[in-house]
Amino acid sequence: MDRLRWTLLCLFSSAAMPTAAAEPPRVQFDMPFVVACRDVTPADYAASHPGYKLIEAKLEISSLLIAGQEKDLTHYFLRVESPQHTLAIVDYLPKTMHEALVSKVVTEKSTERAVALGINLTEKYELLTLAGPSAGIGQKKTSSVKTELLPPLETVAASGTLDRGSVLFFKIKSTPRNLLEGTREYALVLRVPANWRADYIRVHCEAEGTRHAMVSTFDEQIPCGQREFLVSLYQDGDEAARQIAENFARREAAKVQSSRSKVQGQAGSWATVQR
Repeated sequence: MDRLRWTLLCLFSSAAMPTAAAEPPRVQFDMPFVVACRDVTPADYAASHPGYKLIEAKLEISSLLIAGQEKDLTHYFLRVESPQHTLAIVDYLPKTMHEALVSKVVTEKSTERAVALGINLTEKYELLTLAGPSAGIGQKKTSSVKTELLPPLETVAASGTLDRGSVLFFKIKSTPRNLLEGTREYALVLRVPANWRADYIRVHCEAEGTRHAMVSTFDEQIPCGQREFLVSLYQDGDEAARQIAENFARREAAKVQSSRSKVQGQAGSWATVQR
């Protein structure tokens, strides 16, 4: 009997204890440090904007989920800007996009009439039409009208410019049909001087997700990863400009690596002092 009580107590205790909260997602971003840009200037634009041309830059940004689950990712936020304000954003892709996240909504209205055998005010038998359910003897006739409503649209991708066209942003939301992990391409059309050969942009990437608590009421949105890139741009086909852009990218990568090494060294020194 004591063994049975002990077994039941253990089972009750394990069922009553809350399960550990799942690990929140963590994301790593990556993208090329050098991007070739092609001239896409239409003839009418060149005629109406002397001294300028349009170039297209395609940015491939990759993201890898290194912890947590994909379903807990909420959205990515990307910010692209020209630090020196030497590049003007004319167009971009993807545009703001809306999507129906649920199927069609169907509403149904029913009316019911009962045709029953009864006695009228003149005490003669006849067919009486009664509204609603009736306990009379007879046949019920039911009619219904179904209406299909379009499902509400929700924003799954938002994009636009800030700071008078010098900053571009993309906000990509996670949905069952729009998973975030992997590589995505973002296209920019920039206005530059006609003699433009090379420049650079800053790309800031952020991921946000859900950290689950023991009780869903206390779930919270948290940053899940971020990274900033300096990306060199150059005119496609201009070999000298490509060399300049690649050298700039190498110098910036070396600066970042040196900064990381200093931070790690300071952290190690502080840990030694603490010991």
